Amino acid sequence: MKAIPIKPAYEIQWPLATGHCHEGMPLSNGVFGALVWFQEQTVRLTVNRADYWDHRGGTVRADDCTYDRLKTLLQSGDFEGARRLYPTMEMNGKEKRPTRLAMGRYDIKLRPGVKIESASLVLDEGEAVIRCLLDGKAETIRISIPIDRPVLLLTADAGMVECVEAMPSYSFAKVKAYFDDFGIPAPQVLHLQDGNGWVQELPEDPACAVLPGLSGNLMAISAEYGETAEQAVQAAQSQLDAVKRAGYEEALYETKRHWRALWDQAADIALPDREIENMYYLGIYRMLGCSMPGKLAPTLQGPWAEEYRNPPWSCDYHFNINVQECLWPAYGSNLLDSLKPLFRMIDGWKPVLGLNARQFAGIDDGYMLGHSVDDRGRPVGGMWTGTIDQANTSWVAQMMWQYATYAGDEEYLISEVYPFMRKTLNVFHAMMDKEDGVYSLPVSVSPEYGGSSPNGLGRNSTFFLVNVRFLCEKLLELEDKYRLDADYAAFVADIRTKLPPYTAGPRQYQEFGGRPGLELYLWEGQPLAESHRHHSHLAGIFPFDTMDPSDPEQRELISNSYKSWVDRGMGRWAGWSMPWASILHNRLGSSDMALMSLHLLRDVYMMPGYATRHNANYNGFCQFTGGDTMQVEASIAAAAAVLEMYVQCVRGEVRVFSGLARRFGDASFSGIRTEGAFLLSGLKEGGRVRTVTVFSERDETLRLVNPFEGRANWHRDGVMVGTAEKRIVLALRAGETVIFEGAAQ
Repeated sequence: MKAIPIKPAYEIQWPLATGHCHEGMPLSNGVFGALVWFQEQTVRLTVNRADYWDHRGGTVRADDCTYDRLKTLLQSGDFEGARRLYPTMEMNGKEKRPTRLAMGRYDIKLRPGVKIESASLVLDEGEAVIRCLLDGKAETIRISIPIDRPVLLLTADAGMVECVEAMPSYSFAKVKAYFDDFGIPAPQVLHLQDGNGWVQELPEDPACAVLPGLSGNLMAISAEYGETAEQAVQAAQSQLDAVKRAGYEEALYETKRHWRALWDQAADIALPDREIENMYYLGIYRMLGCSMPGKLAPTLQGPWAEEYRNPPWSCDYHFNINVQECLWPAYGSNLLDSLKPLFRMIDGWKPVLGLNARQFAGIDDGYMLGHSVDDRGRPVGGMWTGTIDQANTSWVAQMMWQYATYAGDEEYLISEVYPFMRKTLNVFHAMMDKEDGVYSLPVSVSPEYGGSSPNGLGRNSTFFLVNVRFLCEKLLELEDKYRLDADYAAFVADIRTKLPPYTAGPRQYQEFGGRPGLELYLWEGQPLAESHRHHSHLAGIFPFDTMDPSDPEQRELISNSYKSWVDRGMGRWAGWSMPWASILHNRLGSSDMALMSLHLLRDVYMMPGYATRHNANYNGFCQFTGGDTMQVEASIAAAAAVLEMYVQCVRGEVRVFSGLARRFGDASFSGIRTEGAFLLSGLKEGGRVRTVTVFSERDETLRLVNPFEGRANWHRDGVMVGTAEKRIVLALRAGETVIFEGAAQ
């Protein structure tokens, strides 16, 4: 429910100086995607499918690849022996990993005399609009992808297009080298009546045909599969025939309705900062393009892989931050269905996750998810420190729990989330040592610290401990509320009592005149000694919410850790580090730095169209610079960081406008979802919060931190109620709306 009307800028003007496919306008239906970019008289269409894989290769698990064996090797200092437990398949003397494949590009060459004047991406219709001049007359090119077909549609006014050039990925040297190295044949180029296409056969995966189709002012490009090349061509042609019969407008009628419905549901924001507004709306748009309800879960590049090389890191599923950031905005933006493709995929992997737990941890009642896997849940590479990162599994459990609490879905919480958390905790327990009545995790990691080396592992990493603490807290809360399994609850309580909640040590950052104290360590004996792009030791603040900065017992520890984190700086950060940092700054009371982190993301890591790189755009900010590695998670997670400025859910409490930078005296939002299945809207004017509207979808108790300067008033059942207390605790009925207002000053 959107209680405050806001007029979002759904049409984003696009820069014409796009020298790279990643700078293009992204179009997608959640499976088939395109990047629309320009070079002189050419409109370039880089196309791909999020399910276009070469599945061969990957890790070959050794028979003795067990946790006990790995622990023995690591504790004896035999790191190379540990590596040998995870051999990777080789072909022709080279390591072979499963990977998403590049597909290709179509170049639409415009007639001489056509001048591209402007371009824009219409978010609420999923359409790219290119405005041109031809002989002094305004002409338009429109491009979109039907929501239900793997087809790109382009319509151009008569006489604008001179020719169309098809460029399969094999045309590019890097792709050709990969195909030649690993036995993939060259594509068969098809010279058809409507133009050139191609069909790519793969050794163990279905063939894929990419075909053009023409009908009047309509051009279509389809990418479809078949068991044989002939069947793939027939399937692609069938898709083309359907859209050619319908025409551009009819073929996209339901698509535009679909996009508008999603945006009608999504939370809106208004802020006197167009860069941040664009970051939010484009982040939501990209999330939908990567994880459209009913389609596929988001990989590192979603459906927008480049044409000139196979995408970096196999464009796989990275579960130590990347998948999570791609879905962070789904909660607050009220687009919970975007999480379901991930949960459906994980559900299909449960036999694999159970087998992983049996083989590695030696238990029959566990789940273990790899760090970097293909769309079948299989590891794509060999051993590195992330290979034993069971927090990959618990982080998915956290996302499932968060979905259930935001949706108010008790059935899902009990039938799906509860058993998943149990099986995840069981693997952690199997990895614990117990001595003198105390549990420990002797082999643990703080993701990406120390790289793929012996320096990347330690005892009792704060990240692992926080993940276990989260599981224990939520399992015990569920037991307290639903009485599910008293014996298992006793088992969980034992772990919670005997395993530390985090690891701390002497503070490293020493301000002038500062006194000794403690700070969070990555693991025992390992402080944050250098800039670290993965903020894993602070994960108890966000996203796992197991630490409370307002708790007097933790306040100094968290403050010291925050200062050391700031002191170590951003010199080794990646693009995806920035949105997470923004949220951490906000949770720790530094709203101005939270805003600055997003502006730094925009300037340092984003390309002209707000797509994010892994590395910085230029030297001087951090050590990771150069290259053209586009990843989608940072541009999407930025939207979550913007939502945090308006509404935060912290250990059961809802905070409104607490994360908004002081410079913004005026701001508003509408339809932001919170834990408890509440939908909130709010208005701030002249530096003061004026109203907060809460709609409750179910019978639930609201715990709202008073956002007003003094007394909060609201009407209920015709009676005016008010309080000057710091916290407002109010049991709401399903379907009830309450408007809170600040008392007149």
